[in-house]
Formats: sequence, structure tokens, C-alpha cells
Amino acid sequence: MPTCQLPVKYLLFDLDRTLWDFDGNADCTFRSMFVEFELEKLCHVDYNVFHERYKAINDTLWEAYRNGILTKELLSLKRFSLTLASFGCDADSPAIVALSNKLSDYYVLKGPLQTGLMPGARELLEWLDKQRDRYCMAVITNGFSEAQLPKMKTAGIDRYFDYFLLSEDLGYMKPDRRFFEEALKKMHAQPSECFVVGDDYKVDIVGAMNAGIKQVWYNLSGSPLPQGLAVPTYEIRELQELITILDK
Repeated sequence: MPTCQLPVKYLLFDLDRTLWDFDGNADCTFRSMFVEFELEKLCHVDYNVFHERYKAINDTLWEAYRNGILTKELLSLKRFSLTLASFGCDADSPAIVALSNKLSDYYVLKGPLQTGLMPGARELLEWLDKQRDRYCMAVITNGFSEAQLPKMKTAGIDRYFDYFLLSEDLGYMKPDRRFFEEALKKMHAQPSECFVVGDDYKVDIVGAMNAGIKQVWYNLSGSPLPQGLAVPTYEIRELQELITILDK
């Protein structure tokens, strides 16, 4: 693993699936929700079928949200109403609209109470906490404000960060180059002084590339590089590999 040859003063971390275990925590929340609202009885499918259908619909809606096609409010509602509709429910009926709102509220309230982190995340943050004189730390996220900061507080990782930079506040969403430019303005940082660390190649890594910022692609699963796209500055399979890059 090569070491970093240029001085890095600012570390900008994505949150979901980079530090916070989004998939594991979502699974815990959804299992509880599935039982509490008796969704097996309503949809006539087991938990795994319901959750996989939801994830596919949610991914599509999030892409529309990132592209400015869908509002936050509609995303929050439709990801549940469309999932229910896919199992034969009438998405326009008052009962299903009311249930979709309840499911959305439940998920936003209960999801951030989960505390699971990605492998090695806490150890990495503890090491970085001892390097306060070297690095300024930020979280950069597209997630909703009512969920993201509570996630960090509940998991006990908010104290490691100097900045919490949210798309809703910056006015742009990753991978838009302007998201990163606005983030750096908030931090009074130059692109050459920064690393962006994230798991999503197209959202975190390409966005950072377009803003002239060095990237660390956290590729836990070892996914192949998307065909025809540029190689990131660094690629790691474990978060603690970042220590090797930074620790000259």
C-alpha cells in the first residue's frame, strides 16, 4: 500500500456504508417494523421478499431524488406506498396512505437508534482522534438531517468530527461537484488538502474526482471498477488501511 505523498489536512467521510452500517442497521429496523405492523399478513410475503422489494424501489427513488426529480417528502412516502402497492395494496387508498406515513415515521425514528458501525470504523476513528493536530474531520452526506446526526450521536461517533456537512444545507447533492465545492468553502479548505473517503464509487468517488479532490474508495466487497471509469487515488478493502496511507 503506497503512502500519501502530499500533505492532507482535511478528511471528508461519507456516513452510510462507510462508517455507519446502513444495511445491518436497516435490517434490524425493518424486521421490527415488519412484525409490529403485521406486514406479512397484509402483503402475504415473508420478510426477505418484502425487504428486497423495498430496497429496489428505494434505490430507484433515491436516484430520482439525487437528480432533483423527486422531493424528500415524496421519497419518504412513496418508498413505502409503492412497496405495498407491488404486493397488491391500493397505494391511493386512505388506509394505505396512512400506513405508508406510519412506516416512514417509524423508519426515520427507529433507524437512527441502531448503533452498528462498519468493520474497523471505531478503531480508525480512535486512531484519528489521537491525530487532532494533523487532521480536520468532516462527515459529508446526502441523507436526511433528522436521521443522520442522530445516527452519529447514538453510535457515539459524532464527537470525532469538526464538521457535519449535509446536502440539505449545502444546496447540492453528491455527486454534484458543487456539493464538494460548498463543503470545502465551509471548511476553508483547498482541494489539494483533502481526502474524500466513501463506499459509493459513482456518488462519493466520481464526485470528489470532478471537484479535484483525492479519493479513497472503501470497496469492502471487492467490486470491480465500473468499466470505462477512472481509477481512484486509493482503493481500500478495510477501513484501517487508511492509517497506512496517512501515517507516513
